[in-house]
Amino acid sequence: MSEVTQPHPYLSPPKRKCQSGLTGIELAIALEALKNLAAKARFELNTKVEGGPELELDDDEDEGTVLSHIEKLTALLQARADGPQIYSFSGMTGDLLDDLQVRFSGILKLKDDAASTVALSDTLGNNQLWFATTLLTHLHFLENLVPHCNKSMTCLWINAFFYRVSTMIPNHLKMALILHTVSGFIDFTAVVMDPAKLTIFLEQPVLWPDDMMLFVSEAKDVTKDLQKHVPQAVSEMLACTRCAKKKIVRGVVTDGREWIYLILTLHDGDGTATYVRSDKINISGGGGFMADHPSQAGVSLISAILAHWILHSHQPLDETTDFFKS
Repeated sequence: MSEVTQPHPYLSPPKRKCQSGLTGIELAIALEALKNLAAKARFELNTKVEGGPELELDDDEDEGTVLSHIEKLTALLQARADGPQIYSFSGMTGDLLDDLQVRFSGILKLKDDAASTVALSDTLGNNQLWFATTLLTHLHFLENLVPHCNKSMTCLWINAFFYRVSTMIPNHLKMALILHTVSGFIDFTAVVMDPAKLTIFLEQPVLWPDDMMLFVSEAKDVTKDLQKHVPQAVSEMLACTRCAKKKIVRGVVTDGREWIYLILTLHDGDGTATYVRSDKINISGGGGFMADHPSQAGVSLISAILAHWILHSHQPLDETTDFFKS
């Protein structure tokens, strides 16, 4: 009898929030520190290196007892970490990412031929409601309807892009969009799946390990430079990646007008991770601090990269097919 693949429990809609003395991100940092301390204690216990740093011990304790205490506490925190978490990433910084052993490893630059690829993508979905010019018209409409500085309105801009992207997905696949999902620590998740699964998914939005998932983090303060939101977005992606048991995940951080594309890679064995990011791309097609008025070139470029990002959401950068080069 063949084994039936089960959805990962972290990817199911949470029934209730699990309260804890530590937030998910604090728990991850504490657990990593304990593992490092245990490794140090184990090394000193086994090798007794002369002249090296030694653990400070109470008179009534020996090194073996200390190591035993550390391992028990590590096991306790690991059990808690393996359960549902409440992740708070609003204060995440580059230094805290370093504490989580997540390192920035480079900038993604747009390739010189990106414009020609975008022109081809504009023809996708041209027989559906949300074709390329529809998106541009809609964004012009929003520009004269909602304030730019209102965070609660940024989802209107983000939604519009994904309406367009949904028509750019190949016919043998379907896209679904979830808001504030995966245990509550990501803002949007765009999922691509077999059409046969879509009806069930829309009734009960449970993510399966073989689904293609793009995680989208919405900037929480639209008055700040979007790059300052990257550490928070990366930490959210890290939590989602570990829960989904993926090695690579692509993501986006955006305020609806400016977009930064991300790739996070987890490394086997040592628990470290690295990420790369693009420069800012705005709706005018430029990369300045403030986005200008929407242009067809700008919104088509953002849409084309999003569609490609979703379809290759768990693959490393491939400079022969991607829009970027490292």
